[in-house]
Amino acid sequence: MAYLALYRKYRPNTFDGLIGQEHIVKTLVNQIENDRLGHAYLFTGTRGTGKTSAAKIFAKAINCLNPKNGSPCGECECCRAISNPSNIDVIEIDAASNNGVNEIRDLREKVQYPPVSCKYKVYIIDEVHMLTGAAFNALLKTLEEPPKHAVFILATTEVHKIPATILSRCMRFDFRLISNEKIAELISGIYDEQGKEYDKEAVFAIAKAGEGSIRDALSIADTAISFGTGKLTYDDVMEILGSSNSELMNEFIIKTIEGDSGAVLSIIDELCSLGKSVGVLIKDLTLIIRDLLIVKTCQKPNDILALPQEKFSIFNSIATSCSEQRLLRMLEIFSDAENYLKYTNHSRVVFETASVKACRPDSDYDMNALLARINELEIKLEQGVKVQLAKGNATETTESVTEQVADNQNIEEEIVPKNNQENVRLPISSMKDDELKGKLLTNLRKIGSEMLWNVMQGIDVNIVGNILNITAYKSGDFDIIDSATSRDRIEQALEEFLPFELQIQLSSTEKLVDQLEQEAERVKKIFGDDIVIIK
Repeated sequence: MAYLALYRKYRPNTFDGLIGQEHIVKTLVNQIENDRLGHAYLFTGTRGTGKTSAAKIFAKAINCLNPKNGSPCGECECCRAISNPSNIDVIEIDAASNNGVNEIRDLREKVQYPPVSCKYKVYIIDEVHMLTGAAFNALLKTLEEPPKHAVFILATTEVHKIPATILSRCMRFDFRLISNEKIAELISGIYDEQGKEYDKEAVFAIAKAGEGSIRDALSIADTAISFGTGKLTYDDVMEILGSSNSELMNEFIIKTIEGDSGAVLSIIDELCSLGKSVGVLIKDLTLIIRDLLIVKTCQKPNDILALPQEKFSIFNSIATSCSEQRLLRMLEIFSDAENYLKYTNHSRVVFETASVKACRPDSDYDMNALLARINELEIKLEQGVKVQLAKGNATETTESVTEQVADNQNIEEEIVPKNNQENVRLPISSMKDDELKGKLLTNLRKIGSEMLWNVMQGIDVNIVGNILNITAYKSGDFDIIDSATSRDRIEQALEEFLPFELQIQLSSTEKLVDQLEQEAERVKKIFGDDIVIIK
C-alpha cells in the first residue's frame, strides 16, 4: 500500500481529536444534542487549523444514528455510507477550480433532491472566497432558503473576500491558531507511535516552524522521520528547515552590537556564498533578534523559546551585552529591509545597507536608537566611576590617594558641568545640519509637540551663520511650521543655543505647483470644468 502522509493518516474523525478549537466544538456539539442545526455555516481561519476536518466530522455527526458525545460513532449505517467515496449525500466542492456561475447553477438544481441514505444532504464548499461575483449571486438565494434536508458548510482562509450578503446568512466560526505546546504534544505522540526517537527541543522547533498550523507542522515532522535513522536533534530540524548557519548568524549579531561594520559585511559575503537567499537570511535574522528580545525582557524566556541549554546560554550572553532599545531598533531596521526587498532587484545591497545602519547607532536619529545610545553612555559612565572608586579604595599611600582625588575631580569636570558653566550657551553655527535636525526632533518630542515633531520629519535644516533656515516641501507643512505657536516651540526646543534668527520657507518647486494650481482653478471658473482639461 502507498505511504500515507502523516497529516492524512492522523486526520481526526471525532470532535475529541480536533485540537485547539474547543470553543467551536462545544457550540457544534450542543447544536447536535439539542437538535438546533442551522442551514449554513462559515468556517474561517488560517490554513491547517482544522476547518475541513471539522466540516467532515460535523457532516457525519448530524447524520449519525448513534452519536457519542456529539461525535459520529463511525459504526452505524450512515457513518459507513458517508465514509464511502462514492457517497452522494455529503458533497465536497473545491471552489478554487469550480468557481463559475454554471457550477453553482448545477448545485442549485441538485440540492432540491433529497438525500439517498442519510437524513441531511451536506455541501462542503472549500476555499469559497474563490467564487466569482456571479457565482456568489447565484448561490445567495439557495443559501438563504435551502430545502430542509440541505446543510451548507463554507470554508475559507480569506473571509474578507466574501460578500456581506453571504456572511449575513451563515453562522460564523473563527478557527484559532494552535499553540506550540499542543502541536508539540501531538507530534510527540505520533513519534512515539512511529517508534521515532527525538529530543524535546527538536519537536518544539518543528511545532514552532508550523506557526500555528497543524498540517504545516506535520508535513515538517513527516520529512524529519525520513531525514535519518537515528535520534532527531534540534540541529537536524534546523537543517531540514533550511535555516542559516547559526554560528555565523550569532557572530553577525555580536559584531553588529559591537559596531564592527567591516566584519558584518564579511559575514554577509560568507552567508551569501552558502547559497542562502537574502530574503531567508533577513527573515532568520529577525527571528533571532526577536528571540534575544524575549531573553532580555521575560522572566523565564526558555519556557517560551524551548532552546537547547547550550544555545540558550549563547543567546543569554548576547542579550546581556546589549540594551533593549538597541535590539528593538535592530529589529525595526531589518523588518523594514525585509519589506523593501519586494520593491528592488538589488536585495544584497538592501541587506548590507541595513546591516551597516544597525552597526552605526551614532548616525541614526530614530528615538529607539537615541535611547540606546544614551543607555550605553550611562553604562560606560557608571563603569568608569566604579573603576575610579575601586582604585581609590585600594590605594594606601598619601601620594596615591592625592593623585586619585585629582583624577576623580578631572572626571567630574569632564562629565558634570561646573556651576559657573551651567548657563554657557553655544552658537547654533557650532552644529552640523543633520545633527541640529536630530536634536530639534528629539527636543520637540520631549516637550510634547508630537504633531510638530511628525511634520518636521520631512523638512530640511540649513545653518548659515546665525540663521536657521527650515525648508518645507508641502504647503500644508509650511502653514503649520510658520505659525507663531510652532515658531515658539522650535525656539523652545533649541533654547540651549545662543539666540538665533529663524527663517521658514517653502520649496520653490512647491510654490510653482501652487501657482499652477491656482491659475488652473481661475481658468476653470472662467470657462467651466466641463470644457477645460488640464494636462
